[in-house]
Amino acid sequence: MSTKDDLMDNAEADSRKFIHVQDEHLDTEHEQRIAWWREAKVGVFIHWGLYSLPGGIWKGETVNAAYAEHLQLRAQIPIQEYEQIAGQFHAVQFDAQQWVHTVKAAGFHYMIFTAKHHDGFAMYDSAVSDYNIVKATPFGRDPVAELADACRKEELALCLYYSHAMDWHHPDSQGNTLDFPDNIGAYDPLESWVKDSDKSARYERYLEEKAYPQVTELLTQYGPVGTIWFDCGHKVTDEQGTHFVDLVHGLQAGCLVNRRVRREGFGDYENTGDNQLHIRAPRRDWESIATLNHSWGYNQTDHQWRSPQDILRDMTNVVSMGGNYVINIGPTGEGAFDPKSLELLAEIGSWLKQNGESIYGTVKSPIGKMPWGRCTRKGNTLFLHVWEWPAQGELLVPGIRNPIQHAYLLADEHKDPLPLRQINAFGDMAIQLPQNPIDPYCSVIALEFKGKLDVKTCQVVFGGVSNRLSVFDGELQGTTLRFDTGKKGRDNVRDWHKIEDYVQWTFRVASRGTYKVLVVYGANEISAGGSFVISAGQERITAAVELTGGEYEFKEHAAGQLLFADEAELVLTIRPEKINGDVLMNLKEIILISL
Repeated sequence: MSTKDDLMDNAEADSRKFIHVQDEHLDTEHEQRIAWWREAKVGVFIHWGLYSLPGGIWKGETVNAAYAEHLQLRAQIPIQEYEQIAGQFHAVQFDAQQWVHTVKAAGFHYMIFTAKHHDGFAMYDSAVSDYNIVKATPFGRDPVAELADACRKEELALCLYYSHAMDWHHPDSQGNTLDFPDNIGAYDPLESWVKDSDKSARYERYLEEKAYPQVTELLTQYGPVGTIWFDCGHKVTDEQGTHFVDLVHGLQAGCLVNRRVRREGFGDYENTGDNQLHIRAPRRDWESIATLNHSWGYNQTDHQWRSPQDILRDMTNVVSMGGNYVINIGPTGEGAFDPKSLELLAEIGSWLKQNGESIYGTVKSPIGKMPWGRCTRKGNTLFLHVWEWPAQGELLVPGIRNPIQHAYLLADEHKDPLPLRQINAFGDMAIQLPQNPIDPYCSVIALEFKGKLDVKTCQVVFGGVSNRLSVFDGELQGTTLRFDTGKKGRDNVRDWHKIEDYVQWTFRVASRGTYKVLVVYGANEISAGGSFVISAGQERITAAVELTGGEYEFKEHAAGQLLFADEAELVLTIRPEKINGDVLMNLKEIILISL
């Protein structure tokens, strides 16, 4: 079900088992290197290259590629033809100062610029290869030099993307089998060629001739670089990945390396997959990357723009889980941010101007995910990001046993106190809110408490709301059941082949009573079917799997009711009773609604 573009993404989001990662807290150099990044929290990705000029169209035809920057590969354009784009690359609207000012005004603290993408074209002045923007285009300027200068003036951290694993212009690299038929293919796994002496030797020659020297240029020509952002590390060996890490840290000890330099456990921090909504991060430091529409590079036919609300919910969700959030802009071939991107950046900037305190320098939520939104923390303040304004006028907040000094809307310049009351011995409280939200997208409530935080992180089930138990917040048990990619439409478990495999969640009931149980899943007549059992405490219900029209056609199905007689901690489990087909179903979530 993965697209070809997804195969460029080595986030391994569907893995059930995580490689043990050494505790970076023991590494003083790492802690010093990562400090600014933890404070920054939000950044911008900029994909700009030769591919930006055609913008997803080649010879009058729309190219069948979700990502416009993959134009050369997906349209099967020979090098000699693709090189001709450089002769038309005037970029008359490029203004580094304007780019950086726009990014800074939108509230972002770092910029990741594509110094070289998979097409092998360097967007800076490279002595290693004449295939670069200064020597091969009429534009004739060095954007990285200009951006570095502008970033220093605006105090924005400049980071540089470098496609180290693939280069479609170099005869010994990977990905271009049109011009170089004996090359390693763009989708060939590492295992298919690593023991091939000819391909391995040629690929090592590419690394020595181009990749290592160009990374050296980027780290010696432009001053301090916040991160060298590598990509497609699943296509290099552990030894090669380690060489890149050591090269970067040797040239600039303060420069970060992302995990896509090789695989999980490498580099200074983890990455999600592209536009991955759900993640189970094995490390403290991780980063989520997302697009404003669908493509990363400019695509003139892509009008699937996300809403400001969607972007801000994505951002607050990521930061509430301890991650950094990076949103992408694909400038036009002329070097301008398109009007819709500017509109969205302005909306995000306006929100961050009011609520940035709840994002910058915060750590992950100590109270988990709430039905109404998310939470972040900074020192002795919790920031409650309210996506769904409670109709009953009270916001239910779980398990904070500390004395509360002050509760107020962050965007309220007067910081008028919000009334609150404790509702049980667990420390659950109800905050009285105004009738209407103060922000149309996400209102933030600051909750200042005294003393060392006394709270148990556990999902809490409240009455009066839809309590969603996502599979990515549960635990998988068994040998075949695993998480899907976590991207949109793939935020489910898959490969439920064995009757012994199951999913379970631990939660605390804050509102006793009877709850309607809805199960959200996809199932088709070919591979799925059977029945399942949902149990919690002494309660148990059984339901049959109903066909939904497809394994990724997710629908809600009423499974029955569960009675939670006590305010207590419970484990809810869903197990197969019978599997008729190859798999039981693709489960997405369970919803509990009080009756």
